[in-house]
This record gives sequence, structure tokens and C-alpha cells, in this order.
Amino acid sequence: MKIIPIFLIASLLLLPSLAAERVEDFEKLCADRTAIERVYHAHRLGTKPAFEEVMPPALIGQIIRQDQQKEAALSKMYGVEITPAMIAAETERINTTTRAPEVLAEIRHALGDDAARFARAMAHPIIVERELRRHFDNDHHLHAAKRHEAEQARENLLAKNPVPEMHATTWQLTPRSLSEPAGSSASPAPLLSSSSTASSSAYTNAATAQFAQPLTPREGTGPDKDRHYFEDLGPELQKVLRVQLQKPGDVSAVIETPVGFLVFQAREKSPETLTAATFSTPKRSYEDWLAQQKQ
Repeated sequence: MKIIPIFLIASLLLLPSLAAERVEDFEKLCADRTAIERVYHAHRLGTKPAFEEVMPPALIGQIIRQDQQKEAALSKMYGVEITPAMIAAETERINTTTRAPEVLAEIRHALGDDAARFARAMAHPIIVERELRRHFDNDHHLHAAKRHEAEQARENLLAKNPVPEMHATTWQLTPRSLSEPAGSSASPAPLLSSSSTASSSAYTNAATAQFAQPLTPREGTGPDKDRHYFEDLGPELQKVLRVQLQKPGDVSAVIETPVGFLVFQAREKSPETLTAATFSTPKRSYEDWLAQQKQ
């Protein structure tokens, strides 16, 4: 007769209870997310469908499962675990930076004024999303193919070979007058710390500046609504372009942003304006990558 080890029997007996705990925990997460979404829905203005139409239980469940998938990917791919200290810091950030304290108070009340429920339902998913995006955006292995594409475009420009799909932008180098409003061009992603080695007119393929910058014209009306001002660019990008695009034909280093890679080539330059053509290639899609991850 084969003897089954006691620890194995104990493990088998625990399986149903563990599964029941996971189901109960999932249901609690869904209930708390529903409570939060009800508060948001109540504060939306204008004509709106019933909450149950906008956020049915199936959709709430899908959101929670996706949050869990993101946390699993963060742990598996990047070895990052969410700590109590991280949650405490994010909770404090939410409390001190909110622009709608009355809504935040309603959310807390909807969660039973329970600090632990608030931290898990509000702060925890925010941290997971932010950390996963940050690691994904800076994952050199995932984005190596796109970086190579930008480096190849740069080499072609240096060799005076044509590079398709470049678009030109002209920046006003002189400051805008005091009567003009400050630029409001939207940046495609948050500014990152620079790792640029741009310190002279000489540069190499290894010179990389990690930041994003506005390339679209500022909003406004009148004759200057489509004008680009160099001062609206991030200060680090201004530095790199001033150093590396000193005369027509100059080519910048490959510039990495959280969403893609850029290469600039100076076309015209005067004391008042700089015209440069830009090659851009997007990084791998975060959404597509996430969809491929298995929990």
C-alpha cells in the first residue's frame, strides 16, 4: 500500500480554501472598484446613461483582471514588487495633490472610510500602472529594433542618402514678444532625465538624450497660431539641438523619448529661425505588449 505524505494531504485539503479566498478577494476588489466608479459617474456632467450601462459587472471584472495581469507582468518581467512604503507614499501623494478633495472624500466614504481599502483600491493600481509603464518605456531589449531603425536613418542622413517620411518644422529662435501668450504645445510624454552627451559640435551614435518635447504648434488664434517657438521645447532638447544643429546638413544623435525615437537634420538656419526635418519611429505598443503577457 502506497503511503501518501502528510504534507501532501494537507496541501490538497488547503486547495479548496485557497481558491475560495481568491474568489472572495476578487469579489471585494470588484465591489470597491464599483464603489469608486459610482462616485466618478455621479460627478460627470450632462446627460448620461445609467451607471449599470456604463460600468456593468463584466467590465468591472475585466478591469480588475487587467490590474492583476499588470502586477504579474511587473513582477515576472522586471522583478518589481509593490511594497507598503510605495503604497503609503502614493496615498500621501493622492491626498496632497488632489484638485477635487470633495470627490476624494466621497470615494473614501464609499469605501467605508477604511484606509486599507482606499490604499488597495486607489493607490495600488496607480503604482502598478506607473511602474510597469516606466519599465516598459525604458526596456532597451523590447525597443532595440526601433532604435536600430532610427540609427539606420541617422546613418543614411550622414551619408546624404534619402530618408523617407521625414517632416520639416521651423522654430522661431528669437523670444516671443511680451504681448504673446506662452506656448501651450502638448508634450507627447513626461520629461525624463537627460543622459545626453551633447557638449560640443561633435557627437556619436552613442549620444542619447532621453526626453520628450512638443513638436506641434502652440494653441491659439491669429496669424501666429501655427508658429513654433524654440523656447517651448524642453530645455535639454534645446541644448542638444543648439549644439548639434549648427548649420544646414547637420544631423542630431538618436533621441529617445518614452514613446519613440527621433533624429533631426538641419535644413536652414538663421539668427531668427531653425528649420529641421524630423525622422520619428514609435516604440512598441504598450497595449499590444501587455495583451501578449500571460498572468
